Amino acid sequence: LMELWSLLHFLMPHVFRDRKEFSYWFSNPMDNIIEGNAKRNDDLISRLHGIIRPFILRRLKKDVETQLPGKYEHIVKCQLSRRQMFLYEEFMARSSTRKALDGGNYLGMMNVLMQLRKVCNHPDLFEPRSVTTPLVMEPLS
Repeated sequence: LMELWSLLHFLMPHVFRDRKEFSYWFSNPMDNIIEGNAKRNDDLISRLHGIIRPFILRRLKKDVETQLPGKYEHIVKCQLSRRQMFLYEEFMARSSTRKALDGGNYLGMMNVLMQLRKVCNHPDLFEPRSVTTPLVMEPLS
């Protein structure tokens, strides 16, 4: 709820000045409800909805879909870097990868595809490498 206060304070700083007051009115009672120390307070929830409602724009996809421009897909092919190629081939050569592909299990195959996708998108997502720097500092004593 404090994130909500931050947004409301940004929109109307003159109304939502004090974070502690907002916390007293909403966050503390909501915490008690969530923790099971208090029963659900419909009045509190309706007050919170009343505050939020003017700022929420709800539209259904079927209503907005006709107003959107057509979708264009551009396919740009590029070569894998040496590191990506090495990680790709190493991953495909693993026995666990072969077992997942040969097993015919849908989830296993999807996991393999997701790992290969990570290698292609950015190899650090797949296997992070340590950062080395030429900067040398003496240890602090």
